[in-house]
Amino acid sequence: MNEAKNRSLKRPFTWMVVTINVGGNLAGFFVVQLLLHYAQPLEEWNRVAVPSLEANLVMLAFLVPTAIFFLARLSQPVDVAVKALQQTNQPDSANLELARRRVINVPFYAAGMNLFAWIIPAVAFPFLLDLHASQSPSSFAVYVFYAFSNACMITLLVFVVLEYACRKTAIPIIFPNGGLREQRGTIALGIRNRLMILYVAICFIPMFQVALMINSRSGIAFNDQAACKALSDLGTFALILFVFCGGYGLWLAVLLARNLVEPTQDIVGVTRKVQEGDYNSYVKVVSNDEIGFVGDRVNEMTRGLREREQIKEVFNLITSPEIGREILSMRPFEGGEIRRVTVLFSDLRGFTSLAERRPPEAVLKALNSYFTEMTSAIVRYNGVVLQYVGDEMEAVFGAPLDNPLHPDRAVDAALEMRERLQQLNQRRELEGEEPLEHGIGIHTGSALAGIVGSRHKISYALVGDTVNIASRIQDLTKEMSHDIIMSGETFRALTLPRQVLPPVEVSVKGKAKTLDIYRLVS
Repeated sequence: MNEAKNRSLKRPFTWMVVTINVGGNLAGFFVVQLLLHYAQPLEEWNRVAVPSLEANLVMLAFLVPTAIFFLARLSQPVDVAVKALQQTNQPDSANLELARRRVINVPFYAAGMNLFAWIIPAVAFPFLLDLHASQSPSSFAVYVFYAFSNACMITLLVFVVLEYACRKTAIPIIFPNGGLREQRGTIALGIRNRLMILYVAICFIPMFQVALMINSRSGIAFNDQAACKALSDLGTFALILFVFCGGYGLWLAVLLARNLVEPTQDIVGVTRKVQEGDYNSYVKVVSNDEIGFVGDRVNEMTRGLREREQIKEVFNLITSPEIGREILSMRPFEGGEIRRVTVLFSDLRGFTSLAERRPPEAVLKALNSYFTEMTSAIVRYNGVVLQYVGDEMEAVFGAPLDNPLHPDRAVDAALEMRERLQQLNQRRELEGEEPLEHGIGIHTGSALAGIVGSRHKISYALVGDTVNIASRIQDLTKEMSHDIIMSGETFRALTLPRQVLPPVEVSVKGKAKTLDIYRLVS
Protein backbone atom coordinates (compact mmCIF):
# COMPACT_ATOMS: atom_id res chain seq x y z
CA MET A 1 0.00 0.00 0.00
CA ASN A 2 2.98 2.33 0.28
CA GLU A 3 2.96 2.83 -3.47
CA ALA A 4 -0.57 4.20 -3.30
CA LYS A 5 0.55 6.94 -0.93
CA ASN A 6 3.01 8.21 -3.51
CA ARG A 7 0.41 8.44 -6.27
CA SER A 8 -2.44 10.88 -6.65
CA LEU A 9 -5.28 11.67 -9.01
CA LYS A 10 -5.43 15.26 -10.19
CA ARG A 11 -9.18 14.88 -10.73
CA PRO A 12 -11.74 12.45 -9.36
CA PHE A 13 -11.93 9.12 -11.15
CA THR A 14 -15.64 9.67 -11.79
CA TRP A 15 -14.94 12.95 -13.55
CA MET A 16 -12.39 11.26 -15.80
CA VAL A 17 -14.73 8.39 -16.73
CA VAL A 18 -17.66 10.70 -17.48
CA THR A 19 -15.55 13.13 -19.51
CA ILE A 20 -13.97 10.44 -21.69
CA ASN A 21 -17.17 8.50 -22.26
CA VAL A 22 -19.60 11.37 -22.85
CA GLY A 23 -17.06 13.51 -24.70
CA GLY A 24 -16.03 10.65 -26.99
CA ASN A 25 -19.63 9.78 -27.82
CA LEU A 26 -20.62 13.39 -28.50
CA ALA A 27 -17.63 13.86 -30.78
CA GLY A 28 -18.53 10.62 -32.58
CA PHE A 29 -22.15 11.71 -32.91
CA PHE A 30 -21.28 14.95 -34.69
CA VAL A 31 -18.78 13.21 -36.99
CA VAL A 32 -21.45 10.68 -37.95
CA GLN A 33 -23.97 13.43 -38.63
CA LEU A 34 -21.37 15.22 -40.74
CA LEU A 35 -20.94 12.10 -42.84
CA LEU A 36 -24.68 11.62 -43.18
CA HIS A 37 -25.40 15.23 -44.11
CA TYR A 38 -22.57 16.04 -46.48
CA ALA A 39 -21.51 12.71 -47.89
CA GLN A 40 -25.06 11.42 -48.63
CA PRO A 41 -27.22 14.25 -49.94
CA LEU A 42 -29.66 11.92 -51.74
CA GLU A 43 -33.27 12.79 -51.13
CA GLU A 44 -34.14 9.21 -50.31
CA TRP A 45 -31.36 9.09 -47.75
CA ASN A 46 -32.22 12.51 -46.34
CA ARG A 47 -35.79 11.43 -45.67
CA VAL A 48 -34.29 8.99 -43.21
CA ALA A 49 -31.36 11.04 -41.96
CA VAL A 50 -33.01 14.39 -41.26
CA PRO A 51 -35.88 13.11 -39.08
CA SER A 52 -33.49 10.77 -37.27
CA LEU A 53 -31.14 13.70 -36.60
CA GLU A 54 -33.93 15.56 -34.86
CA ALA A 55 -34.85 12.42 -32.93
CA ASN A 56 -31.20 11.85 -32.00
CA LEU A 57 -30.92 15.34 -30.57
CA VAL A 58 -33.96 14.67 -28.43
CA MET A 59 -32.49 11.33 -27.43
CA LEU A 60 -29.20 12.99 -26.49
CA ALA A 61 -31.02 15.18 -24.01
CA PHE A 62 -32.09 11.99 -22.27
CA LEU A 63 -29.05 9.76 -22.82
CA VAL A 64 -26.33 12.18 -21.68
CA PRO A 65 -27.75 12.79 -18.16
CA THR A 66 -28.59 9.09 -17.88
CA ALA A 67 -25.07 8.08 -18.91
CA ILE A 68 -23.54 10.55 -16.44
CA PHE A 69 -25.72 9.14 -13.64
CA PHE A 70 -24.83 5.49 -14.30
CA LEU A 71 -21.14 6.18 -14.88
CA ALA A 72 -20.97 8.16 -11.63
CA ARG A 73 -22.62 5.29 -9.73
CA LEU A 74 -20.23 2.79 -11.28
CA SER A 75 -17.15 4.91 -10.51
CA GLN A 76 -18.06 6.06 -7.00
CA PRO A 77 -16.54 3.03 -5.16
CA VAL A 78 -13.25 3.65 -6.96
CA ASP A 79 -13.17 7.30 -5.84
CA VAL A 80 -13.91 6.28 -2.25
CA ALA A 81 -11.13 3.67 -2.21
CA VAL A 82 -8.60 5.97 -3.89
CA LYS A 83 -9.31 8.76 -1.43
CA ALA A 84 -8.89 6.42 1.54
CA LEU A 85 -5.63 4.98 0.21
CA GLN A 86 -4.18 8.41 -0.52
CA GLN A 87 -5.01 9.46 3.04
CA THR A 88 -3.07 6.40 4.33
CA ASN A 89 -6.30 4.80 5.54
CA GLN A 90 -7.14 1.18 4.86
CA PRO A 91 -10.55 0.95 3.12
CA ASP A 92 -13.11 -1.55 4.25
CA SER A 93 -12.32 -4.91 2.67
CA ALA A 94 -15.73 -5.16 1.00
CA ASN A 95 -15.48 -1.63 -0.41
CA LEU A 96 -11.94 -2.25 -1.63
CA GLU A 97 -13.04 -5.48 -3.30
CA LEU A 98 -15.86 -3.63 -5.07
CA ALA A 99 -13.54 -0.83 -6.15
CA ARG A 100 -11.08 -3.32 -7.61
CA ARG A 101 -13.78 -4.98 -9.68
CA ARG A 102 -15.19 -1.67 -10.85
CA VAL A 103 -11.87 -0.10 -11.89
CA ILE A 104 -11.22 -3.09 -14.18
CA ASN A 105 -14.77 -3.46 -15.47
CA VAL A 106 -15.72 0.21 -15.99
CA PRO A 107 -14.41 0.33 -19.61
CA PHE A 108 -16.43 -2.79 -20.42
CA TYR A 109 -19.58 -1.48 -18.73
CA ALA A 110 -19.22 1.82 -20.58
CA ALA A 111 -18.72 -0.02 -23.88
CA GLY A 112 -21.91 -2.03 -23.38
CA MET A 113 -23.85 1.09 -22.50
CA ASN A 114 -22.50 2.90 -25.57
CA LEU A 115 -23.46 0.10 -27.93
CA PHE A 116 -26.95 0.08 -26.51
CA ALA A 117 -27.25 3.87 -26.80
CA TRP A 118 -26.12 3.83 -30.43
CA ILE A 119 -27.88 0.75 -31.79
CA ILE A 120 -31.31 0.97 -30.15
CA PRO A 121 -32.17 4.41 -31.59
CA ALA A 122 -30.87 3.40 -35.02
CA VAL A 123 -33.22 0.42 -35.10
CA ALA A 124 -36.16 1.98 -33.28
CA PHE A 125 -36.36 5.45 -34.87
CA PRO A 126 -37.43 4.31 -38.37
CA PHE A 127 -40.36 2.50 -36.80
CA LEU A 128 -41.20 5.19 -34.27
CA LEU A 129 -41.09 7.90 -36.93
CA ASP A 130 -42.86 5.70 -39.48
CA LEU A 131 -39.96 6.01 -41.91
CA HIS A 132 -39.54 2.36 -42.80
CA ALA A 133 -42.84 2.23 -44.70
CA SER A 134 -41.83 5.01 -47.10
CA GLN A 135 -38.31 3.73 -47.73
CA SER A 136 -37.08 0.88 -49.82
CA PRO A 137 -35.82 -2.16 -47.91
CA SER A 138 -32.30 -1.55 -49.23
CA SER A 139 -32.23 2.06 -47.96
CA PHE A 140 -33.54 0.99 -44.60
CA ALA A 141 -30.94 -1.82 -44.38
CA VAL A 142 -28.15 0.56 -45.35
CA TYR A 143 -29.27 2.99 -42.67
CA VAL A 144 -29.33 0.31 -39.94
CA PHE A 145 -26.02 -1.32 -40.91
CA TYR A 146 -24.34 2.04 -41.22
CA ALA A 147 -25.56 3.06 -37.76
CA PHE A 148 -24.36 -0.26 -36.35
CA SER A 149 -20.88 0.19 -37.83
CA ASN A 150 -20.68 3.70 -36.40
CA ALA A 151 -21.73 2.36 -33.01
CA CYS A 152 -18.91 -0.19 -33.05
CA MET A 153 -16.36 2.36 -34.21
CA ILE A 154 -17.14 4.97 -31.53
CA THR A 155 -17.57 2.33 -28.81
CA LEU A 156 -14.18 0.77 -29.50
CA LEU A 157 -12.45 4.13 -29.50
CA VAL A 158 -13.99 5.17 -26.19
CA PHE A 159 -13.25 1.74 -24.70
CA VAL A 160 -9.53 1.86 -25.52
CA VAL A 161 -9.14 5.47 -24.34
CA LEU A 162 -11.00 4.77 -21.11
CA GLU A 163 -9.04 1.59 -20.40
CA TYR A 164 -5.75 3.41 -21.00
CA ALA A 165 -6.81 6.21 -18.64
CA CYS A 166 -7.75 3.69 -15.92
CA ARG A 167 -4.37 2.02 -16.21
CA LYS A 168 -2.59 5.35 -15.89
CA THR A 169 -4.57 6.68 -12.93
CA ALA A 170 -6.64 4.53 -10.58
CA ILE A 171 -5.41 0.97 -11.20
CA PRO A 172 -1.86 1.56 -9.85
CA ILE A 173 -3.43 2.97 -6.66
CA ILE A 174 -6.08 0.27 -6.21
CA PHE A 175 -3.64 -2.50 -7.18
CA PRO A 176 -0.24 -1.31 -5.86
CA ASN A 177 1.07 -4.89 -5.84
CA GLY A 178 -0.53 -6.05 -9.09
CA GLY A 179 -2.59 -9.24 -9.06
CA LEU A 180 -5.36 -8.02 -11.37
CA ARG A 181 -5.64 -11.44 -12.94
CA GLU A 182 -6.47 -13.03 -9.58
CA GLN A 183 -9.28 -10.54 -8.92
CA ARG A 184 -12.64 -12.29 -9.06
CA GLY A 185 -15.66 -10.90 -10.86
CA THR A 186 -13.72 -9.05 -13.55
CA ILE A 187 -13.72 -9.20 -17.33
CA ALA A 188 -10.45 -10.15 -19.01
CA LEU A 189 -9.50 -9.31 -22.58
CA GLY A 190 -6.50 -11.18 -23.99
CA ILE A 191 -3.90 -9.83 -26.38
CA ARG A 192 -5.37 -11.76 -29.31
CA ASN A 193 -8.76 -10.15 -28.76
CA ARG A 194 -7.18 -6.70 -28.43
CA LEU A 195 -5.48 -7.15 -31.79
CA MET A 196 -8.81 -8.19 -33.27
CA ILE A 197 -10.36 -5.01 -31.84
CA LEU A 198 -7.63 -2.99 -33.55
CA TYR A 199 -8.28 -4.77 -36.84
CA VAL A 200 -12.05 -4.21 -36.64
CA ALA A 201 -11.70 -0.57 -35.63
CA ILE A 202 -9.16 0.68 -38.15
CA CYS A 203 -9.61 -1.73 -41.03
CA PHE A 204 -12.88 -3.68 -41.12
CA ILE A 205 -15.32 -0.89 -40.17
CA PRO A 206 -13.99 1.74 -42.64
CA MET A 207 -13.89 -0.85 -45.44
CA PHE A 208 -17.39 -2.02 -44.52
CA GLN A 209 -18.77 1.52 -44.63
CA VAL A 210 -17.18 2.25 -48.00
CA ALA A 211 -18.48 -1.04 -49.41
CA LEU A 212 -21.90 -0.27 -47.94
CA MET A 213 -22.08 3.12 -49.62
CA ILE A 214 -20.82 1.82 -52.95
CA ASN A 215 -23.41 -0.96 -52.88
CA SER A 216 -26.13 1.52 -51.93
CA ARG A 217 -25.21 3.89 -54.76
CA SER A 218 -25.04 1.12 -57.30
CA GLY A 219 -28.72 0.41 -56.65
CA ILE A 220 -30.18 3.91 -56.46
CA ALA A 221 -27.69 6.32 -57.97
CA PHE A 222 -29.18 6.44 -61.46
CA ASN A 223 -32.79 6.67 -60.41
CA ASP A 224 -32.77 10.24 -59.16
CA GLN A 225 -29.31 11.63 -59.87
CA ALA A 226 -26.81 11.83 -62.62
CA ALA A 227 -23.89 9.42 -62.42
CA CYS A 228 -21.36 12.22 -61.98
CA LYS A 229 -23.24 13.61 -58.97
CA ALA A 230 -23.45 10.18 -57.41
CA LEU A 231 -19.72 9.63 -57.87
CA SER A 232 -18.97 13.08 -56.48
CA ASP A 233 -21.05 12.40 -53.37
CA LEU A 234 -19.38 9.03 -52.93
CA GLY A 235 -15.96 10.64 -53.25
CA THR A 236 -16.87 13.23 -50.61
CA PHE A 237 -18.03 10.51 -48.29
CA ALA A 238 -14.85 8.49 -48.82
CA LEU A 239 -12.66 11.56 -48.23
CA ILE A 240 -14.39 12.50 -44.96
CA LEU A 241 -14.30 8.89 -43.80
CA PHE A 242 -10.61 8.62 -44.70
CA VAL A 243 -9.67 11.77 -42.75
CA PHE A 244 -11.66 10.71 -39.72
CA CYS A 245 -10.52 7.07 -39.73
CA GLY A 246 -6.93 8.09 -40.43
CA GLY A 247 -6.73 10.17 -37.27
CA TYR A 248 -9.02 7.88 -35.31
CA GLY A 249 -7.13 4.77 -36.34
CA LEU A 250 -3.73 6.29 -35.60
CA TRP A 251 -4.82 7.38 -32.14
CA LEU A 252 -6.39 4.00 -31.45
CA ALA A 253 -3.28 2.17 -32.63
CA VAL A 254 -1.03 4.36 -30.49
CA LEU A 255 -3.14 3.81 -27.37
CA LEU A 256 -3.39 0.08 -27.91
CA ALA A 257 0.34 -0.11 -28.60
CA ARG A 258 1.03 1.74 -25.37
CA ASN A 259 -1.22 -0.64 -23.48
CA LEU A 260 0.93 -3.50 -24.79
CA VAL A 261 4.40 -1.99 -25.11
CA GLU A 262 4.72 0.04 -21.89
CA PRO A 263 4.16 -2.90 -19.49
CA THR A 264 6.37 -5.08 -21.68
CA GLN A 265 9.19 -2.54 -21.48
CA ASP A 266 8.67 -2.37 -17.72
CA ILE A 267 9.07 -6.14 -17.51
CA VAL A 268 12.24 -6.03 -19.62
CA GLY A 269 13.67 -3.24 -17.45
CA VAL A 270 12.99 -5.11 -14.21
CA THR A 271 14.50 -8.35 -15.51
CA ARG A 272 17.65 -6.45 -16.51
CA LYS A 273 17.94 -4.99 -13.00
CA VAL A 274 17.43 -8.44 -11.51
CA GLN A 275 20.18 -9.75 -13.75
CA GLU A 276 22.44 -7.03 -12.32
CA GLY A 277 21.57 -8.05 -8.77
CA ASP A 278 18.94 -5.39 -8.00
CA TYR A 279 16.01 -7.22 -6.40
CA ASN A 280 14.17 -4.12 -5.18
CA SER A 281 12.57 -3.25 -8.53
CA TYR A 282 9.12 -4.47 -9.46
CA VAL A 283 6.81 -4.47 -12.47
CA LYS A 284 3.84 -2.10 -12.27
CA VAL A 285 1.06 -4.51 -13.25
CA VAL A 286 -1.99 -2.64 -14.58
CA SER A 287 -3.79 -5.27 -16.68
CA ASN A 288 -5.29 -8.73 -16.31
CA ASP A 289 -4.20 -10.00 -19.72
CA GLU A 290 -1.18 -12.17 -20.56
CA ILE A 291 1.24 -9.29 -20.02
CA GLY A 292 -0.23 -8.67 -16.58
CA PHE A 293 0.17 -12.35 -15.78
CA VAL A 294 3.83 -12.27 -16.80
CA GLY A 295 4.34 -9.10 -14.76
CA ASP A 296 2.90 -10.77 -11.65
CA ARG A 297 5.15 -13.78 -12.13
CA VAL A 298 8.22 -11.54 -12.56
CA ASN A 299 7.30 -9.76 -9.32
CA GLU A 300 6.94 -13.10 -7.54
CA MET A 301 10.33 -14.15 -8.88
CA THR A 302 11.90 -10.87 -7.74
CA ARG A 303 10.36 -11.16 -4.27
CA GLY A 304 11.64 -14.73 -4.02
CA LEU A 305 15.13 -13.69 -5.04
CA ARG A 306 15.04 -10.75 -2.62
CA GLU A 307 13.92 -13.00 0.23
CA ARG A 308 16.59 -15.53 -0.66
CA GLU A 309 19.20 -12.77 -0.67
CA GLN A 310 18.00 -11.56 2.73
CA ILE A 311 18.16 -15.09 4.09
CA LYS A 312 21.64 -15.43 2.64
CA GLU A 313 22.72 -12.17 4.31
CA VAL A 314 21.36 -13.31 7.67
CA PHE A 315 22.93 -16.72 7.13
CA ASN A 316 26.28 -15.08 6.43
CA LEU A 317 25.93 -13.10 9.65
CA ILE A 318 25.33 -16.30 11.56
CA THR A 319 28.26 -18.02 9.86
CA SER A 320 30.33 -16.15 7.26
CA PRO A 321 30.17 -15.68 3.49
CA GLU A 322 32.76 -18.41 2.99
CA ILE A 323 30.95 -20.90 5.18
CA GLY A 324 27.65 -19.88 3.64
CA ARG A 325 28.95 -20.74 0.18
CA GLU A 326 30.28 -24.02 1.52
CA ILE A 327 26.91 -25.01 2.94
CA LEU A 328 24.96 -23.75 -0.08
CA SER A 329 27.20 -25.74 -2.39
CA MET A 330 25.03 -28.77 -1.52
CA ARG A 331 27.89 -30.73 0.02
CA PRO A 332 26.62 -31.20 3.58
CA PHE A 333 26.84 -34.69 5.08
CA GLU A 334 29.25 -35.86 2.38
CA GLY A 335 32.18 -35.91 4.79
CA GLY A 336 34.88 -33.38 5.59
CA GLU A 337 38.47 -32.94 4.52
CA ILE A 338 41.79 -32.75 6.32
CA ARG A 339 43.13 -29.22 6.08
CA ARG A 340 46.24 -27.57 7.49
CA VAL A 341 44.94 -24.48 9.20
CA THR A 342 45.69 -21.92 11.88
CA VAL A 343 43.14 -21.71 14.69
CA LEU A 344 42.68 -18.62 16.87
CA PHE A 345 40.80 -18.50 20.16
CA SER A 346 39.99 -15.25 21.96
CA ASP A 347 38.45 -14.95 25.43
CA LEU A 348 37.54 -11.96 27.59
CA ARG A 349 39.14 -11.78 31.03
CA GLY A 350 36.98 -11.20 34.10
CA PHE A 351 33.84 -10.82 32.05
CA THR A 352 31.78 -13.00 34.38
CA SER A 353 32.34 -10.67 37.32
CA LEU A 354 31.68 -7.67 35.08
CA ALA A 355 28.35 -9.21 34.02
CA GLU A 356 27.38 -9.58 37.66
CA ARG A 357 28.06 -5.92 38.41
CA ARG A 358 26.46 -4.35 35.36
CA PRO A 359 22.86 -4.41 34.05
CA PRO A 360 22.13 -6.90 31.26
CA GLU A 361 21.77 -4.15 28.63
CA ALA A 362 25.26 -2.79 29.38
CA VAL A 363 26.75 -6.29 29.40
CA LEU A 364 25.20 -7.15 26.03
CA LYS A 365 26.32 -3.84 24.56
CA ALA A 366 29.90 -4.42 25.74
CA LEU A 367 29.93 -7.96 24.37
CA ASN A 368 28.56 -6.94 20.98
CA SER A 369 31.02 -4.05 20.72
CA TYR A 370 33.90 -6.38 21.49
CA PHE A 371 32.81 -9.06 19.02
CA THR A 372 32.22 -6.43 16.32
CA GLU A 373 35.75 -5.07 16.62
CA MET A 374 37.43 -8.47 16.87
CA THR A 375 35.46 -9.94 13.99
CA SER A 376 36.38 -6.99 11.77
CA ALA A 377 40.06 -7.66 12.41
CA ILE A 378 39.67 -11.38 11.69
CA VAL A 379 37.70 -10.84 8.47
CA ARG A 380 40.18 -8.23 7.27
CA TYR A 381 42.89 -10.90 7.19
CA ASN A 382 40.72 -13.54 5.51
CA GLY A 383 39.83 -15.35 8.69
CA VAL A 384 36.47 -16.97 9.38
CA VAL A 385 34.72 -16.81 12.74
CA LEU A 386 33.39 -20.29 13.46
CA GLN A 387 31.44 -19.60 16.62
CA TYR A 388 30.85 -17.39 19.62
CA VAL A 389 30.55 -19.21 22.92
CA GLY A 390 29.74 -16.88 25.77
CA ASP A 391 32.57 -14.34 25.79
CA GLU A 392 34.86 -16.58 23.72
CA MET A 393 35.26 -16.70 19.97
CA GLU A 394 36.83 -19.26 17.66
CA ALA A 395 38.28 -18.37 14.25
CA VAL A 396 40.15 -20.24 11.55
CA PHE A 397 42.57 -19.15 8.84
CA GLY A 398 43.09 -21.34 5.78
CA ALA A 399 39.60 -22.89 5.64
CA PRO A 400 37.17 -23.26 4.05
CA LEU A 401 39.18 -21.29 1.44
CA ASP A 402 42.82 -22.11 0.94
CA ASN A 403 45.38 -19.54 2.04
CA PRO A 404 49.05 -20.62 2.14
CA LEU A 405 49.89 -17.65 4.39
CA HIS A 406 47.30 -18.53 7.02
CA PRO A 407 49.80 -18.42 9.97
CA ASP A 408 50.86 -14.86 9.02
CA ARG A 409 47.24 -13.80 8.55
CA ALA A 410 46.30 -15.16 11.98
CA VAL A 411 49.12 -13.25 13.67
CA ASP A 412 48.25 -10.06 11.77
CA ALA A 413 44.66 -10.43 12.89
CA ALA A 414 45.71 -10.94 16.52
CA LEU A 415 47.86 -7.79 16.48
CA GLU A 416 44.99 -5.76 15.05
CA MET A 417 42.65 -7.24 17.63
CA ARG A 418 45.02 -5.88 20.29
CA GLU A 419 44.91 -2.40 18.73
CA ARG A 420 41.15 -2.45 18.31
CA LEU A 421 40.66 -3.46 21.94
CA GLN A 422 42.80 -0.52 23.04
CA GLN A 423 40.68 1.85 20.95
CA LEU A 424 37.48 0.27 22.27
CA ASN A 425 38.68 0.74 25.86
CA GLN A 426 39.40 4.40 25.19
CA ARG A 427 35.79 4.87 24.11
CA ARG A 428 34.53 2.90 27.09
CA GLU A 429 36.55 5.04 29.51
CA LEU A 430 35.00 8.17 28.00
CA GLU A 431 31.60 6.61 28.66
CA GLY A 432 32.55 5.78 32.24
CA GLU A 433 32.76 2.02 31.59
CA GLU A 434 35.42 -0.43 32.77
CA PRO A 435 38.13 -1.47 30.27
CA LEU A 436 38.09 -4.96 28.81
CA GLU A 437 40.95 -7.45 28.68
CA HIS A 438 41.32 -10.55 26.57
CA GLY A 439 43.69 -13.39 25.80
CA ILE A 440 44.41 -14.80 22.34
CA GLY A 441 45.83 -18.24 21.60
CA ILE A 442 47.06 -19.33 18.15
CA HIS A 443 48.05 -22.78 16.93
CA THR A 444 48.76 -24.29 13.48
CA GLY A 445 48.17 -27.88 12.49
CA SER A 446 45.92 -30.32 10.66
CA ALA A 447 42.21 -30.57 11.38
CA LEU A 448 39.13 -32.17 9.91
CA ALA A 449 37.02 -29.39 8.37
CA GLY A 450 33.47 -29.80 7.14
CA ILE A 451 29.76 -29.60 7.77
CA VAL A 452 28.69 -31.33 10.97
CA GLY A 453 25.32 -31.78 12.62
CA SER A 454 22.01 -33.33 11.68
CA ARG A 455 19.36 -32.61 9.10
CA HIS A 456 17.70 -30.35 11.65
CA LYS A 457 20.75 -28.21 12.38
CA ILE A 458 24.17 -28.01 10.76
CA SER A 459 27.30 -25.91 11.10
CA TYR A 460 30.77 -25.63 9.67
CA ALA A 461 33.30 -26.83 12.21
CA LEU A 462 36.87 -27.98 12.77
CA VAL A 463 37.48 -31.24 14.57
CA GLY A 464 40.80 -32.50 15.82
CA ASP A 465 43.71 -32.07 18.17
CA THR A 466 44.70 -28.75 16.58
CA VAL A 467 41.51 -27.12 17.80
CA ASN A 468 41.95 -28.49 21.33
CA ILE A 469 45.54 -27.30 21.54
CA ALA A 470 44.62 -23.79 20.32
CA SER A 471 41.98 -23.60 23.06
CA ARG A 472 44.47 -24.76 25.70
CA ILE A 473 47.03 -22.20 24.52
CA GLN A 474 44.45 -19.47 24.90
CA ASP A 475 43.92 -20.61 28.50
CA LEU A 476 47.68 -20.17 29.12
CA THR A 477 47.43 -16.42 28.56
CA LYS A 478 46.12 -16.12 32.10
CA GLU A 479 49.10 -17.95 33.62
CA MET A 480 51.67 -16.25 31.42
CA SER A 481 50.12 -12.77 31.87
CA HIS A 482 50.40 -12.07 28.14
CA ASP A 483 47.56 -11.21 25.77
CA ILE A 484 48.79 -12.99 22.60
CA ILE A 485 50.67 -16.28 22.58
CA MET A 486 51.27 -18.82 19.83
CA SER A 487 52.60 -22.32 19.50
CA GLY A 488 55.98 -23.19 18.03
CA GLU A 489 54.22 -24.73 15.01
CA THR A 490 52.69 -21.36 14.20
CA PHE A 491 55.91 -19.44 14.83
CA ARG A 492 57.97 -21.72 12.56
CA ALA A 493 55.36 -21.48 9.81
CA LEU A 494 55.56 -17.65 9.66
CA THR A 495 57.08 -16.11 6.55
CA LEU A 496 57.41 -12.62 8.03
CA PRO A 497 59.67 -11.67 10.93
CA ARG A 498 57.88 -11.15 14.24
CA GLN A 499 59.08 -9.78 17.53
CA VAL A 500 58.51 -12.37 20.22
CA LEU A 501 59.77 -13.14 23.71
CA PRO A 502 61.96 -16.23 24.24
CA PRO A 503 59.99 -19.48 23.99
CA VAL A 504 58.73 -21.22 27.07
CA GLU A 505 58.20 -24.98 27.44
CA VAL A 506 54.82 -25.67 28.94
CA SER A 507 52.66 -28.68 29.61
CA VAL A 508 49.19 -28.66 28.14
CA LYS A 509 46.29 -30.57 29.58
CA GLY A 510 45.64 -33.71 27.58
CA LYS A 511 49.10 -33.70 25.93
CA ALA A 512 51.98 -35.90 27.02
CA LYS A 513 54.59 -33.78 25.29
CA THR A 514 55.38 -30.20 26.21
CA LEU A 515 54.80 -27.33 23.83
CA ASP A 516 57.09 -24.43 23.10
CA ILE A 517 55.07 -21.22 23.44
CA TYR A 518 55.96 -17.82 22.00
CA ARG A 519 54.63 -14.56 23.41
CA LEU A 520 53.95 -12.11 20.59
CA VAL A 521 55.19 -8.57 21.03
CA SER A 522 54.66 -7.13 17.56
